[in-house]
Amino acid sequence: MEIRAVTALRPGEGAGLPGGFQAWEGGRLVGTLTLAAPLGRAAEVSGFVAEEHRRKGVFTALWREAEAACRGAGVNRFLFVCRGESADGQGVAAHWGLTLDHSGSVLVLPGPRPEGAEDPGLRRLGPAGLERVVALTMAAFGDTPAEARRMAETTFSDPARQCWGLWEGEDLTAAACVGPAGEGLSLYGVAVDPARQGQGLGRRLMAALLAVLPRDKTLVVEVDGGNRPARALYEGFGFRERRRQDYFVLDR
Repeated sequence: MEIRAVTALRPGEGAGLPGGFQAWEGGRLVGTLTLAAPLGRAAEVSGFVAEEHRRKGVFTALWREAEAACRGAGVNRFLFVCRGESADGQGVAAHWGLTLDHSGSVLVLPGPRPEGAEDPGLRRLGPAGLERVVALTMAAFGDTPAEARRMAETTFSDPARQCWGLWEGEDLTAAACVGPAGEGLSLYGVAVDPARQGQGLGRRLMAALLAVLPRDKTLVVEVDGGNRPARALYEGFGFRERRRQDYFVLDR
C-alpha cells in the first residue's frame, strides 16, 4: 500500500500541513484522510476507507503519516470529526478509545432565497481591517492574539473567502466570514462585540448578509451543540439541521 501526501486539497490553514493523505493499492484509491488546523494548535482529522478495504489497517497507515506531519508542524492535539449518525465512525472512535470533546449541528439554508434589503452599515472588509477583526474575535471567542490573527490572515489571504463587518460609526460591532463549501457557501467566525450582545446585532448582521450573498447559493453554518441562542437565530432565518458532527479528541 502506498501513502501519498496531497497538497491540492487545501493546505492545512497555514500550519505547514498538507491538505491530507491518500492510500493507494494496485493503482486504486482505497482511503483518504484530510487535515485542517485553522488555529495551528489542534488539527481536525476526517477520513474515509472504501468498504471492502476496511479493517485492513488502511486508516491506521494514513493516520501514522498524518500524525507525523502534525508533530513536525507543532500540532499535538487532534480532533477526529465523525458524523453523528455514522455507525462506522462511532465504532472507530470507540476502538481507538477516543473521548467525545463536543458536538455541533450543521445547518443549511438552500437557495434560491427571497431578495432582502441591504444594510448601509454592512461593509466588506479588506486586509486594512485585519486588526479590527482580530480584536473583535479575541473579545467574542476568547482566542489568543496568535489564534485570532491566524484565522483573520487565512481569510484575508484567500481570494475565495470574504469578511463582512457591521459598523456603527467607527465601531465594528459584528463580523462574519464566508468561504466556499461543497454545498455552496460556508459562514464562519460569526462574532458580535460582547459589550453589544443582546441588542439584536446578530440578527441584523445575518439579515444584512443574506441581502448581499448570492441568493441562489446554499448557505452552511456549523453551530456548537450547546449554543442554543445561535441555533435559534439561524433557524429564525430558515436554516435547518442537515447533520450532526461529533468531535472526538486524542491528546498525547
